[in-house]
Amino acid sequence: MNNKYELGDIVWVKNILNKQSSININHLFVIISDDGEAVPAEYFGFVVSSNLSKSKFNSKFEYNEPLNKSSSNHLIKDSIVKCDVPYNIKSSEINYKIGSVDIEDLLRFLNSYKKFLKSN
Repeated sequence: MNNKYELGDIVWVKNILNKQSSININHLFVIISDDGEAVPAEYFGFVVSSNLSKSKFNSKFEYNEPLNKSSSNHLIKDSIVKCDVPYNIKSSEINYKIGSVDIEDLLRFLNSYKKFLKSN
């Protein structure tokens, strides 16, 4: 695979349109898919948030999965991944990679998204 970013990478995206508020945001995302080309023009990702009060364990948001900080993901605090809204991210919107999640976490995020799709 010749892609710049891989599945499970955590990337910083600047100035992307928030689907829920219709305003531009700067945020971390976990890459969950790419367009399959040798040089991808687009990726899909889930928002990473440090707002633990919106964890599936602490709120009504049952598809917000926990992600603990680690040496591989380089998060500065424990966080959540919002697995109910995948974002289309252009390669040009990604500023840099900060780390990556392990395969078990990535599969957990994707399974949560599948549950979300089945419930709607």
